[in-house]
Amino acid sequence: MGEKMSNNTDSQILPEHELYQTFELDEYVERINGHYEYSPEFFYRLLGGTWQSYSSLYWPHQQATMTEAEEAKFSLMAEMMDLKPGMRILDVGCGWGGPLTYFCKTYQVAGVGLMLSENQHAAACERASKYDVNAQFHICPWETFDDSQGFDVIYTDEAIVHFHDLAGFFRRASSLLKPDGLLLNKELHYTHPRYVPVTRTTEVVNEIFGFTGNYRLLGDELRMVYDSGFEMRRIEQMPIGHYEQTMDHWLSNLFAHREEIKRLISTETYNAFRRYLKIARHIFTTKAVTLDMVLSQKTP
Repeated sequence: MGEKMSNNTDSQILPEHELYQTFELDEYVERINGHYEYSPEFFYRLLGGTWQSYSSLYWPHQQATMTEAEEAKFSLMAEMMDLKPGMRILDVGCGWGGPLTYFCKTYQVAGVGLMLSENQHAAACERASKYDVNAQFHICPWETFDDSQGFDVIYTDEAIVHFHDLAGFFRRASSLLKPDGLLLNKELHYTHPRYVPVTRTTEVVNEIFGFTGNYRLLGDELRMVYDSGFEMRRIEQMPIGHYEQTMDHWLSNLFAHREEIKRLISTETYNAFRRYLKIARHIFTTKAVTLDMVLSQKTP
């Protein structure tokens, strides 16, 4: 826990555990699903709130509920995306469908969500049906997703960290967007190249996601955005304290439901998640990362 971020890669770190690994698509899906195919009931207890957003929330005040913090974040995202009734939006890495269902319900948009997990797909479809919204969900990696109608907006919420070929994703997003369409990506970014090499601390965080983490510098992401046919329109930096508070709630939820969670996912996995969350929260107390929402627009 007390280990500092370092520019020296620990000699015990295996090469295959470094950032920016390249996997065949089938292996990539298997690695991601090693995390997300746990029972939705486990994640619902961990994440709390109404919409189960598996990313940093936005806390309007210290006493806000998790649902209020979820919806405050969604409101900020919706304002950046300029959502209006009748628009068509795509959520890449949509989890259990909570955010997309909320946007469809609140802003009367039509939504499509992509995920890799069958458990997530079933949960998302059930949620969309419950709220009677115009949302469709597909088990499909972005690399093979195709669409002929076009989208007004594509967004991700802490999903692009798992995309090794990020430039390829931006090019695919451009091909799926209508002229002048918007792309919104919310993600963590390193603040300096010295934080990029993997340490024993960051290896634990990467391991929980099957070594598919690819954290980058914001400048590197922006260069890929420009090279893929987009112009940057706006950047909103969320104070990292919002992530600390989110992690505090997740850890509290994990502990409060520990006996049930251990039955759902095993004691060993419970301990692994608790270790990962504690280490991730520690990283957020350093100066190593920022949390940014990057809005880009497709160029003619």
